[in-house]
Amino acid sequence: MGQDGLDPIDPTTLDDARAMRISWREPALIVIVCLILFLAGNARTGLWDRDEPRNAVAVHEMRARGDWLFPSFNGEPRYHKPILIYWLMGVSTAVFGENPAAARLPSALAGTGVCLLTWLLGRRMFGPRVGFFSALMLAVAPIMVAESKLATTDATLTLWLTGCQLCLWELSRRDAPRLAATFWVLLSLATLTKGPVGPALLAMTGLFAWWWGCPAAAVWRRLHPRRGLIGFALLTAPWYLVALLGSNGRFFQVAVNQQLVQRVATGMEQHGAFPGYYAALSLLVFFPWSCLVPMAVLGAWRRRKVDRNLGFLLAWVVGPMILLECVQTKLIHYYLPAYPACALLAAWVVVAASREEVTLRRWTLGRLGQGLIAGIGLTVGVGMTAAAIVVSARLRLPLITCGAVVSLGTLASLLQLQRGATQRGTFGLIATTGGMMLILAGWLIPSAESLRVSRIVGERLAALEAETGFEPLLMNYQEPGVIYAIGKPVAAVRDPQALLTWLDEKKAMITAVTPEELELLSTNFGVALTPLEEVKGFNPARGTRYKLLLAVVRRAVDAPRPDESTARAGGDEQTLVK
Repeated sequence: MGQDGLDPIDPTTLDDARAMRISWREPALIVIVCLILFLAGNARTGLWDRDEPRNAVAVHEMRARGDWLFPSFNGEPRYHKPILIYWLMGVSTAVFGENPAAARLPSALAGTGVCLLTWLLGRRMFGPRVGFFSALMLAVAPIMVAESKLATTDATLTLWLTGCQLCLWELSRRDAPRLAATFWVLLSLATLTKGPVGPALLAMTGLFAWWWGCPAAAVWRRLHPRRGLIGFALLTAPWYLVALLGSNGRFFQVAVNQQLVQRVATGMEQHGAFPGYYAALSLLVFFPWSCLVPMAVLGAWRRRKVDRNLGFLLAWVVGPMILLECVQTKLIHYYLPAYPACALLAAWVVVAASREEVTLRRWTLGRLGQGLIAGIGLTVGVGMTAAAIVVSARLRLPLITCGAVVSLGTLASLLQLQRGATQRGTFGLIATTGGMMLILAGWLIPSAESLRVSRIVGERLAALEAETGFEPLLMNYQEPGVIYAIGKPVAAVRDPQALLTWLDEKKAMITAVTPEELELLSTNFGVALTPLEEVKGFNPARGTRYKLLLAVVRRAVDAPRPDESTARAGGDEQTLVK
C-alpha cells in the first residue's frame, strides 16, 4: 500500500461540469441516504426507555411552565444534562408537534451533519473517493443509525466534536482566525450539550496527536487561546451560572458529584464492563467496517511519520478510547465521537488497496477482516431467518427479509472482494448494511410496537383515569415511557409511608403491578388492590417479558400504620421499588 496510492484528485485538472457534479452530487446522495435511514420508522416507533422519554417529558414540562432554563422530569428538577438538547428538541417539537419523530429530529439532522463533515474531511485529506466512502460507511453503521434515531445527546455532541476536529486539522495546515473562532463556538456548543465530556475527548486526541508528531503546538497558537477561552466562557458560563444559582447548588451536586464523579469512579447504574469493552463491542456496532479498522490502524501507524493525516486520525481513534477505558461506567455510545475517524481509516484502506489493484487478502489483517465479515454477516443473516420461527407472526416476514438481505448481500460483496474489486465489494457492503438497518428501523421494530409495555401501560392508565376518575400512581413499575404516554406528571412512591399518604388523600388510585406484587402489597403494606385489566408485552431495554395488572389501589380497612407495618416486617423499612 504505497503512499502514492493516497494522492487526492486535483480539482484543477477537471473540466468545470465534472467539478460541479462532484461538488453537489456526492453530498446530496449522502444527505438522502442519511435522512432515509435516520428518519425511517421514527413516527411509528415509541420512545425507548429510559433516556428518550425523560428528555421528551422535560421538554414538554418546560413548555408547559414557560421556563426554558430549568428542565424537569415528572415535576422534579432534572440536572443530569446541560440545556442545549432541550432547546433543540423544544424547537423541533414546537414546529412538528410533540411526538417521537419530532423529538428525534435534532439527532437525525445532527447525524446527517456528522456524515457530511466526515465526507468533507476525507475529501480534503485523501481525495474524493475516501471522502465519499467514509461518509457512506459511517451513515450505514449500526451505531450511527441508532444514535441518530434517538432523542438523546450523543449524535448532537458528535456533530460539534467532528466540526472541532475539522477545524483543528485545517489549522494544522494554515492560520485562519475564522476557523479558530468556529472551533471555540463548536466547543461551547459541545459543553452545553454534554458538559466537560467534549473538551476531555478533544484534549485526549490533541495529546496523542502531539505525541505522534502532529503540529499541536502550532495549532494551539493558531487557536488564539486567550481570546478563545474568553469567548468560550461568555458562551457557556451564563447558563451554568443560572443553573447553579437557581438551584441553590443542587445542579452542581447532581451534575458533577453524581453524574460525572460517580460515572468516572463507579460502574453507575450497573454499566461497568471489562477492559477492552469499546474495542470488543465496536466489532458489532460498527460492523462491517470494524473488520477493516485493525488493518487500517496498523497501516496508519506505519505511515504516521510520512503522512501526518494518518497520525491525526490515529490520535482521534486511540485517545478517546483510552480515556473512556479509564472511566468505570462504560456505554458504547460514549465512543460515538471517534467513529468518524474509524470510517475515514477504513475508507483509506479500501481506496488505497483499490488504487494498487490488490485484494485485501494480500495482508494478514485483510484476510482476518474478510473472514470476520463473512462469519459475522452470515451468522446474523442466518440467525435472523432462524429467529422468524419462534417470534410472533407479525415479525416473521421482516425478519426473514432482513436475514435474506444480510446473507445474500454479504456473500455477493465478499465475492467481489475476493476477485479484487475492492470498491465494488465495499459498495455492496454499504448497500447490505444500509438495507439491513432500513428494514430493522422502518419495518421490524415498528411491527413490534404493540409489545412495548411502557407505552401501553401509560396509555391505558390515562384512559382508565378518564373512565374512573382515579389518578395514576406508579410504584414498582416506574418506566419514564409511562409518564411520557400519560402526558402529565404522575405520582410516584418509593416507600410505604408515601403510598399510604397518597391513599389517605386520594382514597383510591390506579396503578400497574405484577401478579406477584399484587399479593405482596396486600400482605405487607396494608393496601387493597382490585385488578381491572392485564397488559402483556416486552421491555427491549431490559430484554424481559412483562405481565402487568392495572388495578385500583386503596388503603385496606384494617391497614396498620406505617410504623406497625415496618415492625411486622422485622424492623427493617421496606421499599416499594426494587
